[in-house]
Amino acid sequence: MSNTKDQFRMLERHEFVAQCRLRAAGCLARISIVRNLTSEGCAVECIPVTLQRGDTIYLQFGNVGPVEGRVIWLRKGVEAGVQFEQGLHPAVFDRLLHIAHRNMILSDDPQELLDDLPAYRKTGPRVAAC
Repeated sequence: MSNTKDQFRMLERHEFVAQCRLRAAGCLARISIVRNLTSEGCAVECIPVTLQRGDTIYLQFGNVGPVEGRVIWLRKGVEAGVQFEQGLHPAVFDRLLHIAHRNMILSDDPQELLDDLPAYRKTGPRVAAC
């Protein structure tokens, strides 16, 4: 394993369940589910069946993004590990964790990382169907 992968694995993972928008080359954007997040990457479920290891994808976390990443591990059609091309800025990372934590308190359903709580209360959670 490379030194970069070792460093990626050593970062503290923050477990939560939230929606993101995932776009891969040649595919339309789709709602996917983030299961954990570090400043350098994440695990994503509800992925396109055509996704391959090494593919470049773009993730949109609420109003943050698109964040470019590369698939570094894969359970075909089920989930993927994504390493961001550029790590998330510490302030952006902290804000995403804050929003995800707040949303988890409001609902057990996966929901988009919306920074607008009144809008969430009006629309309610939007659950992804894989």
